[in-house]
Amino acid sequence: MPLTQTDVLRLVGRGYALEEFAEFRHGLLRLRNVGGRCVFLDDGGRCQVYPVRPTGCRAYPVVVDAGSGECVLDELCPAANTIEPEEFAEWCKLAREVVSSAIRE
Repeated sequence: MPLTQTDVLRLVGRGYALEEFAEFRHGLLRLRNVGGRCVFLDDGGRCQVYPVRPTGCRAYPVVVDAGSGECVLDELCPAANTIEPEEFAEWCKLAREVVSSAIRE
């Protein structure tokens, strides 16, 4: 998940060190994964930073397709078929914000 400066400031403001939760991959600062899962997921699959979660997490399962630049639903998400059109439009704005504001190497 790409991170914006606002995301980083929120998480660091909660006492997390940048090195704990972020790394540069594919030219972007992203959330770290541990064992194929977000560093902030507990053993039960719950987000430990939900109130201050990154913008991309707030938008998920709406993502911006790298090829077309269009907002799409991540088909790997089991809840993708439950998204209402109003939610899709709102979350698309967030996903586009992440693409335009992500911290780059």
